[in-house]
Amino acid sequence: MLLKRCAFALCALISMLCIAACAQDVPTPLAVTPVPPRQTDMPAATPAAPLATATPAPTPTATPEPTPQAATIGFAGDILIMQTQVQNAKQADGNYDFSGSFAPMASLFQETDIVCVNFEGAMAGADAGYSEPRPTAPPPTETDPTPKQPLQTFNAPDALAHDLAEAGVDFVCTANNHCLDRGYDGLLRTAETLRAAGLMQGGTYLSETDRFTPRLIEENGICIGIVCATESVNRNDALIPGESRGFAVSRLSNEERIAREIASCREAGAEFIIAFVHWGNELDPVQDGNQESTAQWLISAGADAVVGSHPHVVQPIAWVEAERGGEPLRAPVIYSLGNFVSNMSKPATMYGMFARLCLLRGADGAVSCTAVEYVPVLCLKQKLLDGRTLHQAVPCDAGAALAQTAMPLDEDARAAVAACYAHVVETVGTEDAKLIEWSGEHAR
Repeated sequence: MLLKRCAFALCALISMLCIAACAQDVPTPLAVTPVPPRQTDMPAATPAAPLATATPAPTPTATPEPTPQAATIGFAGDILIMQTQVQNAKQADGNYDFSGSFAPMASLFQETDIVCVNFEGAMAGADAGYSEPRPTAPPPTETDPTPKQPLQTFNAPDALAHDLAEAGVDFVCTANNHCLDRGYDGLLRTAETLRAAGLMQGGTYLSETDRFTPRLIEENGICIGIVCATESVNRNDALIPGESRGFAVSRLSNEERIAREIASCREAGAEFIIAFVHWGNELDPVQDGNQESTAQWLISAGADAVVGSHPHVVQPIAWVEAERGGEPLRAPVIYSLGNFVSNMSKPATMYGMFARLCLLRGADGAVSCTAVEYVPVLCLKQKLLDGRTLHQAVPCDAGAALAQTAMPLDEDARAAVAACYAHVVETVGTEDAKLIEWSGEHAR
């Protein structure tokens, strides 16, 4: 993990230098290549001294089968750091600590080769004002008799980036409707802060060169590319300077640019490409027709899997039939992961899932997804001994017996864990995706 973190930190430095690069430069991929394992050469056998009598023929030694190349890449849902979470993360010394929110996921993150999350909001610094409650609607006027309530905006302390990295997160997607919650300067600072923490980040960019620098991660000899995009920026397009609108945010509506990002990954060596997208309707438990048609287009354009966020509730997982280059193919689509950590209070918004794609290099050398697996995750709020409230992402099993939380589970918490498990399994099912094997080992 330390080697991977160092590689990510180097990637962060390279990507920040992109601001000075000319748009005509050929981008160098942001890639993470693990150090290969040390191999020990077996000493050559010493020939036996000749004997006067004949020796039996040696027993042939079987050639060992090569270890298949495989990798797992996991995805957690929306991270929204709201006002109460900021207040409760503040320590006596004035610093912030969000590590407890991710502690229950430690064993699952550790056994997953690559972990990706979606961060909604900004890391624009304290001077920009941290997250606040949603403003009330302004009073009616003659020109606007029914004014709309302004949207809530989010800004998290920089400590969140460090705590995500320490928790085992590798990649953060920032292409979503809250990426401009603290304006264009906030968008830039968010990307810089995440990268400075050693995280690979994509979806919002510092320059044209940065936009088309492929996000690549190599794991167990498999090169994986990730492309992020969003449907909406909450009507905040005008906050982006005109000269930056072509690269600042990756938008699903700009198919030509999305296709170019996918092609850039493939040309840079990606063997499996994942589109991590922000789409759909909030609170809708089923994907809509636009999500389905967009998924088909992304697969046709070169994505080998599609992972979705934004609805704040879990939606189904499906294997989608599509066509690429005249050839039929089948790819997994996770329509919505639901929430991971937030202060949203409707029951379904407290339920999410941690989903994994299992990749394998076949006998023909091609890399494919052989299975999708998942575990339900509950955003559980618990009162700590010092009076603060901790929001935790808690993996759920059917009996609520294995959940590891900051405080012992009371009857209500056990019921919430069981309800989350039942809801997510009912929504996702076990036909197109299987449940992650859950045991006491995960709870340690």
